[in-house]
Amino acid sequence: SAAAIAIGTAAYGDSGWIASARAALFERVAALDRVLRRHGLEPIGASPQFRLVQCEASALFDRLARTGILTRPFDYDPRWLRLGVPASRGDLARLDRALAGG
Repeated sequence: SAAAIAIGTAAYGDSGWIASARAALFERVAALDRVLRRHGLEPIGASPQFRLVQCEASALFDRLARTGILTRPFDYDPRWLRLGVPASRGDLARLDRALAGG
């Protein structure tokens, strides 16, 4: 939409916003890594937008989906599951509880 293009164009021109958004994203992905490791899942990859984990992906996918957390399994490797970086601390806490089985 025209509004989205205008907002995106303004954001790209705002170096302060870019630096702040980048820092916040790296903080959120570091927090995700800590939660994953706490539950025995080693995060794979360097993207600040998502993490890949190797596990019994089908079972974890089902368990997280039942709590409303969507992830991406891969048909070509049943051990891989990709998780997006949670948007908020509340979302991260919800993932933490779901990984704990609660």
